[in-house]
Amino acid sequence: MKGWICLLLLVACSAGDDVGNGTRGLCAEGGQLNACPPAERTPQAACWRLVDCGAIPAVRNDNDDARDWDDCVEQIEGMRDTAENLVIACIASSTCDQLKFDTDRCFSYGAF
Repeated sequence: MKGWICLLLLVACSAGDDVGNGTRGLCAEGGQLNACPPAERTPQAACWRLVDCGAIPAVRNDNDDARDWDDCVEQIEGMRDTAENLVIACIASSTCDQLKFDTDRCFSYGAF
């Protein structure tokens, strides 16, 4: 009996339509194709996208080599305007898998 109740609760709590909000939802990629609003183009928003995708942690990390949200914002804000815009655009247009498995990909645009 207990197993049936758990199964019913699990079925009742599932999304059902496989569409969710957030970074992995319908607006995770596709932008205008999915009628999604454009991503905010600020260093803070770009870094929150990296956090949402699981590419960087939101809180300060004890490991000096790892980038966290504060480091991300500081690094982007420290770039020249053109480089900052390129990095933000790259993060906004990348998929979560691209960001998670190659975090430095977009930051390489800030190196020129």
